[in-house]
Amino acid sequence: MNPLKTAIIRIVLPEKGTYFIFQNKVAGLSVFKRLILSLQRAGIENFIILAQDVSSADKYWMELDIQNDFRFKSNIQWNNLSKELFKDELISIGLPLGSSNVLFVESDLVTTTGLIKNFITATLELQTGEIAGLVSEFGHSDGIYLLPTSSISHYLHFKTFEKPVVPITLPGPWFYRQRVKDLQSAQSVEKNLLNEHKLHYRQAMDIWVNSLFAAKISSFLVKTPLTPNQITLFGLVIGMASGICFTQGNYWSSFLGGLLFVFTAILDCCDGNVARLKFMESDFGEKLDTACDNIINIFVFTGIMFGIAHSQGLIQAMIPFFLLALGGSWIFYLIYFPRGGKGAFLKNAPIYDAIQMLASRNFIYIVLVFAIVDKLDWFLWLAGIGSNIFALSIYMAKRKILVSTIEKVER
Repeated sequence: MNPLKTAIIRIVLPEKGTYFIFQNKVAGLSVFKRLILSLQRAGIENFIILAQDVSSADKYWMELDIQNDFRFKSNIQWNNLSKELFKDELISIGLPLGSSNVLFVESDLVTTTGLIKNFITATLELQTGEIAGLVSEFGHSDGIYLLPTSSISHYLHFKTFEKPVVPITLPGPWFYRQRVKDLQSAQSVEKNLLNEHKLHYRQAMDIWVNSLFAAKISSFLVKTPLTPNQITLFGLVIGMASGICFTQGNYWSSFLGGLLFVFTAILDCCDGNVARLKFMESDFGEKLDTACDNIINIFVFTGIMFGIAHSQGLIQAMIPFFLLALGGSWIFYLIYFPRGGKGAFLKNAPIYDAIQMLASRNFIYIVLVFAIVDKLDWFLWLAGIGSNIFALSIYMAKRKILVSTIEKVER
């Protein structure tokens, strides 16, 4: 459990004043708001802002902006570097002077919640009273420190720390800790934030195709008022349009349906990107995303069936579609009904990777390939037969695990 609950943020003003900290948005959020939200996700509940060079107007508008933002759930207090007032504020939030540690962060830092948590964990091994600072592998300060509250008074008087700072270096990409000083650094930070989402993907097409287009589209979407859930619903509309295109049963309609289906995969990356970049992830959003993915798949496969029926006859379409429906239902039951979802009970079984691939967006490109060669009927037959073979494999793996578990209990 994180014992640190308080962070002090020192406003570091670039040459253009507060603009690059408060007003200029980097991937949809100002640097200041992004920093507070990152710290909040890391377990920080109380913030004291050292704002001696910030005008009353800037402070007023920033306070108002934060108060009206549902994402902020912390106690935020502003201070003009007055020693007496600062002491009162520490006491008011229940932080006794001299016996507790706080995070001390410079306001131009853009970092990740994971890095902050790792830094906090690394400082647990320090001796009482020591001051620690996160540094890059090249020895440069990354603008985040841990210090005892007894050292705050010295800093307020002399603007320096009273003791040598213990350097802490953590692994991870360099763009996990960046400083925004000017327009060029702001643009660099935004580019890295948009590209960082690639590290979340494991499937080939997400890494090599979807993420490339999603980064470009997300760079536009984060600058709009659109929420991740609205992007998800827009993807649902595109997916339904894809299914309708497939129902026509001719080459160009099927080709367009395949392209629209691929576009839904890219949008499926975009809603997650925007959610992470703007700190808008939610359980409802995750469930909505899963529901929309399933609805899109139903529309597409049903559309392919109707298209084949339109061009080749009902019997030629219904038999493979029935096999697909049977196999898909069996797979859904075997994977989702045991608690854990997406085959969690099979996590150590060889078939688990295949389950994850099935749940990924890779197969969408297979649909597009069959649409391009005008062989969607082949695809439907392969999907119908393959789904039942795959369901049987899951059943056998599940049965093997169950038998093994019973044998262990009997021993």
